[in-house]
Amino acid sequence: MKTFKNSLILLLALFAISCGSSKENDTKAEYPAKISISGQLEGIEKGAKVILYSIENVGGKRNVAETTVDEKGKFSFDYTVPKIGLYTINIDNQAEEILVLEDKDLSVSSAPVGYEISGSRENELLHELKEMYDKYSEEGSKLQQEYVSSENKEEVIKKIKAMQDAQKAELQQKLKKFDGAYVSLVVLNFLNDKEAYFDVINETVEKLEKNFPDDQLVKEVSKSIDAIRATRIGAMATEINLPSVEGKNIALSDFKGNYVMIDFWASWCRPCRMENPNVLRAYNKYKSKGFEVYGVSIDQDQNAWKQAIQIDHISWTQVHDTNNEAAKAYGVESIPFTLLLDKEGKIIAKNLRGNALEEKLEELLGK
Repeated sequence: MKTFKNSLILLLALFAISCGSSKENDTKAEYPAKISISGQLEGIEKGAKVILYSIENVGGKRNVAETTVDEKGKFSFDYTVPKIGLYTINIDNQAEEILVLEDKDLSVSSAPVGYEISGSRENELLHELKEMYDKYSEEGSKLQQEYVSSENKEEVIKKIKAMQDAQKAELQQKLKKFDGAYVSLVVLNFLNDKEAYFDVINETVEKLEKNFPDDQLVKEVSKSIDAIRATRIGAMATEINLPSVEGKNIALSDFKGNYVMIDFWASWCRPCRMENPNVLRAYNKYKSKGFEVYGVSIDQDQNAWKQAIQIDHISWTQVHDTNNEAAKAYGVESIPFTLLLDKEGKIIAKNLRGNALEEKLEELLGK
């Protein structure tokens, strides 16, 4: 069965180990903090290794402390925590559990699945999250098996969607319950559609910023939320001023007074290229009525970009985002990514593709 700890280890490998100031029971932690980690394990032979790893940059981890289990299944070691952060503990190369280290001593004990880590509120909340994840993982595995053998696959798909909705709802409840605890960072990474759950996510990030103002991971999450905030429906579009094919800078604000679609794309992006004929059709139909397209290429190869413009017969404004500055400002994670602006530069729609763009323009500008 796919368990929380395995999936989370892969997830957390994307982050660098974070640092900040911890807050629990209104008492500010002082770092570095010397702590003790001890345990009583079942079914583990004498001499088995227990290794503590810090989560390092992309795809890596670092051994920061280790010990061995005695003949009674016990182990204990001290570690100096530089700042609150996310770690894993590997037991005899058989199981690896995620944990939060701060200024609290921790104990490890055998559990029905894996191991339970106790001694701080952060790890108690993390244990709740593990149990929830494993519950839905097991239910998902059963539904996948049911889908394979079922004659009514549409009904099973409905069950899977209902399960996914229930999981998302429970994750939101966890965020509210965790109330800005450090482990909230883990929950945030399981909510993929951050715009749909923006309010609770934004509230959580504000609490994290207050509780851990110096933490690097909190700062990174905050930046991603700023980008979502900047592209929400109703927000004013951030200015873009980039060089065109001819090398002359063209500003997004130059088109104020028109309905404008910002179109992030690249020559190597097949879905983008497939969408270009739809954009061209809409542009040709509505450009005389006050519709403009502001294409932003994230190509590294300018020649490939210019060639794609010719091949796809692109006649609307094109600029080149050489350093991905505009893409970062708009929180672009995948392309094509489009935003439709009203005449004042306010975002009124996102990612209109195919006939949806023409239908929206017809609503705004008539047939």
